[in-house]
Amino acid sequence: MQVIKVITLCFIALFFVSCSTTSLNNYTSKTKELSFYFNNNLVSMLKFDNPKQRHYLSTPCVMNSYTIEEKNSNYGKLFFEYIDLDSNCFWTGLASGFFETSLNYELKLDSIEIVESIDINNYTFKTYKINNESYLSVIYSYYTNTNMFLVDYEGRFYTKLLKELKPEYISKYLDKKRFAGNYNKSLVRKNIFENYFRYERLDL
Repeated sequence: MQVIKVITLCFIALFFVSCSTTSLNNYTSKTKELSFYFNNNLVSMLKFDNPKQRHYLSTPCVMNSYTIEEKNSNYGKLFFEYIDLDSNCFWTGLASGFFETSLNYELKLDSIEIVESIDINNYTFKTYKINNESYLSVIYSYYTNTNMFLVDYEGRFYTKLLKELKPEYISKYLDKKRFAGNYNKSLVRKNIFENYFRYERLDL
């Protein structure tokens, strides 16, 4: 009976891993492209010009994490972080909440207000009003233990992807004053001090 339980758990784990590899955003360093999937279908590609990529390690929880910074010719300044936690690790709170706190702290903002929040399947689109004067857009994506954050300063790719998923969407903030700061901090690197996630061995 115990053997059947173990086999069942392994099957479930493999099922979710196979889903996540086809449902999440995959960056290909050779082609410098980031793929965005919805219901296992490719809906958009983000082509980088000259990405500045950094890899991060936080054993035993993170073996595959990286950030990308770029001033893109089509979409303007972008910052991207990809985090893939080990199955024995878990976030100690909401990953998106940790990201917002980090954004606020690192940029030393006077105020940050969510003026738009749209959830579509495993995507969350948020636009923030910064210091009561400018706007910043962020795309969150998550699936099982994998999370990604894309900071889109101009809001161009944010709007493009959102319209792919929700054709009737019309942006209220794309043409407004955009935030001109520079966020480039990795949650994986900051985890050493902040304990965003931790390891927990599961006993079968």
